[in-house]
Amino acid sequence: MKTVKNMISVLLSALIIAAFFTGCSGSDGTASEITDDTMIVAYTQENSPFIYTDENGELTGFDIELFENTFDSFKGDYKNYAFVKVEDGYILGEDTCYTDENGKNYSAAVMLGGTRKNVGTANEDYNWSVNILENDIITVVPANSEIASYNDLTGARVAVVSTDASAALISNTAISDRLQSKVEYASADEAFTAVANGEADAVMIDDFNFGKYEQKDSYTVLNGVLDTVEYAFRFAPSNDFSEGFNEAVKEMQSLEYGDGDTLTPLVEKYFGNADICVFEYETETN
Repeated sequence: MKTVKNMISVLLSALIIAAFFTGCSGSDGTASEITDDTMIVAYTQENSPFIYTDENGELTGFDIELFENTFDSFKGDYKNYAFVKVEDGYILGEDTCYTDENGKNYSAAVMLGGTRKNVGTANEDYNWSVNILENDIITVVPANSEIASYNDLTGARVAVVSTDASAALISNTAISDRLQSKVEYASADEAFTAVANGEADAVMIDDFNFGKYEQKDSYTVLNGVLDTVEYAFRFAPSNDFSEGFNEAVKEMQSLEYGDGDTLTPLVEKYFGNADICVFEYETETN
């Protein structure tokens, strides 16, 4: 069964590679063709703002820019890189993601695209960078609300934004069972409109969505979180670049290198909230 899966993955990846590299000059570090000099970077699907195709048809996003800005510092013997879409369940360092015209198979060394830790056995199966971003599931109320803590939510009507927030609420039955109602909304704007219209008393939402809400300053965040989603880069155990990547991101974050801290502006560019960046890495020399 695994052989069949790998054959399908090879065929799909070959088509994707052929389309992606048409007319690619390689001047920005991307490979014009995949060879032994190419570090293959896998992703399973587009996941904005981590990775997505922009209006010019180019693959971009927070993870893409972070990788491109750090590659030269941890690439080892690799000279260029290629982004390859793979199937769910792809195993770094083992499964084939590309086969060249001579029948040589290649496997990816890195997985990005909003990769989450603490999902399934991923933490044990791979090497990881330290956490880069953390997305807290929080509860917010209007600044003039009488609700001051989670204890005050008994009988409250709650608007829920995002599947992560919904899952967190379901798992916190001590809170969920005390609510009068909980209604899921497709966007932060819709949820906060419900509060403004008197249809909801509080909003349970993740930091990513709340950080982009233009009127967030008129709301109070209750102390405590319902859950935290951790994001990091995933690396193949057989060819681990996690330590070098950590050091490269640390250089981006440092005020003493190059143009100073370029990590914080990158987080703000894509998420509108630098506080979600939790990257901390200490080397032995520190």
